[in-house]
Amino acid sequence: MKRVKKGVIAFSVIAIAALLLVAVGCQKAAVTAPVGAEEAATTDVAKKEEKKVAKLAKLYDIQPQPLHSVAECAQCHVGVFDRIKDAGGKHQIECVDCHKEFHVFNPKKRPYETAIPKCETCHGVFHGEGTKETPLVDCGSCHTDPHAPLIIPGVALSNNACMSCHTEETKQITDNVSRHTTEVACSDCHHVKHGYIPKCNECHESHSPGFEMDDNVCMSCHPVHMPAMITYSEKETSNIICAGCHNQAYDLLQKNYTKHTDVKCSECHSAHKRIPLCSECHGMPHSKKMMQDTVKCADCHGIAHNLPVN
Repeated sequence: MKRVKKGVIAFSVIAIAALLLVAVGCQKAAVTAPVGAEEAATTDVAKKEEKKVAKLAKLYDIQPQPLHSVAECAQCHVGVFDRIKDAGGKHQIECVDCHKEFHVFNPKKRPYETAIPKCETCHGVFHGEGTKETPLVDCGSCHTDPHAPLIIPGVALSNNACMSCHTEETKQITDNVSRHTTEVACSDCHHVKHGYIPKCNECHESHSPGFEMDDNVCMSCHPVHMPAMITYSEKETSNIICAGCHNQAYDLLQKNYTKHTDVKCSECHSAHKRIPLCSECHGMPHSKKMMQDTVKCADCHGIAHNLPVN
């Protein structure tokens, strides 16, 4: 029995020792395996970073050439390119013809106004020096966008600025004073942009009710920059146009039908406000004594717009 017990004890000791060895081996494996994987992962990341740095270094390992074509500038300055394309006029040239330097603006060292080209470099003082009240050396005061130089906002211009170039219109409107001279500015009419010609009915209603008046009809009597200097065609001016202002005379002619009713106003009144003598049309229908003073024709015949029927 003693031998059996000793054998069992010995077997148990050996079994426990074997289990301990297995446990220690597994623990070492568990500890050492992750350390090896982490080192491998770290090495992989380092290699990727090295490749990335090498790629970036190669990306900038060049000598860039300066921009020299419109197409190259347009890749970034799309809005500028579109404005020049649509409304650039004679400014549809190579960008570098004007911009000898570019990308040099610095708010502290290189202000914007010194970084952009000067208009007079190419154009000189195109419109002259102007006057003390309206100097014309500041091109940008009218030509607000050099990439669309002919689009000039009407509201940006003063009368003096307009008058410095438009001398003929200036003379007309100042020599023939009207409400167009005293009550409105150039930009009130030409308000959209430079060169905009408004329709008369933007401000004025037709003064002849029932008669459609377009610009041609209005300006056949009223030159736009001297509207009070009324002129008209003797043959083409309708009586209804005159009636717009002279409605009393027109109504009398229509109510009291005589040969005068069918005569055009412009045939007698060949110039606005001109009152003709009766003898210009009727000659000398009475004796010389009676015709000595033709101003008195109305004493018998009434006024020309309301002749006695009998």
